[in-house]
Amino acid sequence: MSVSFRSKKVLLAAGAAALTAVLLGGASLAAFAPVTYDPVGEVEAQLGSVAPANSGTDKLKAILDALVAKGVLTAAQVNAIVAAVRDAEPNRGAGEIKRIFANLLEESAKYLGLTNADLKTKLPGTSLAALADKTTGKSRAGLVADLQNAVNAAIDKALAAGTITKDQSDKAKAEAPAQIAKFADHVYELRTPKTPAARALKVTEFVGDVFAAGRDYLGLSQADLAKALRDGKSLGDIANATAGKSRDGLVAQITTAANTKIAKAMTDGKITADQATAFKAQVGAAVTALVDRKGPTAIFKR
Repeated sequence: MSVSFRSKKVLLAAGAAALTAVLLGGASLAAFAPVTYDPVGEVEAQLGSVAPANSGTDKLKAILDALVAKGVLTAAQVNAIVAAVRDAEPNRGAGEIKRIFANLLEESAKYLGLTNADLKTKLPGTSLAALADKTTGKSRAGLVADLQNAVNAAIDKALAAGTITKDQSDKAKAEAPAQIAKFADHVYELRTPKTPAARALKVTEFVGDVFAAGRDYLGLSQADLAKALRDGKSLGDIANATAGKSRDGLVAQITTAANTKIAKAMTDGKITADQATAFKAQVGAAVTALVDRKGPTAIFKR
């Protein structure tokens, strides 16, 4: 039975609508929901992994273009479907504004003369503004001005391309200075790296086995040292009672060894320079606490 040309058009329109719903799915349609830009959230997400640049409509068009190549749809039909989807967005253009601000990290790396990867390793424990002030020829003010220029240029480009409205353009430009300042001054959390077992590093791991260090420093056998500890003495007490040795000398030796391990971990790329500084600041207190603990059980407590 033949089908009229008009009926074919109706079927095609219905099929295209169904295809759009199937291809986009719930996850892709979420891209069209109203969004509120959070510069801190955007960049913290980028520190872990970079989100795909394509929007839901970009992915849809790529799939539909493949159908055009197979002769299932025409280019005009694809354009009409994509336009209909974009027109149905609850807050059209909000996603484009969000992507513009999400590029601030990449623009900051360019300003500082760093790659994105290098910048990500430097951010934990500090802010972009602080990094700029410590970089020769750069400054927080210069970074903010560069980011503002980049955002304004991107907004103008989006407006000219019709992906955002004039009202959205004006609103984004008005809010940009505060968003950029918050972005530049945000101090990122100093996170300790994870071991293969997903365990955070602690300063005591760099301090190591103080019992073994004390035994070597004091020149005592394991049995003699263990007996003294069982008698309720600390490593510091034992060191002070040993000829030519002292508690302070033991603390100094263990501290030096721990700092050497921290420096090597930084050189090997296991921790950042800021993390190394933070760990070294904790070493003195950690070593003192371990050396002054009484009894064998406390020595091994971490």
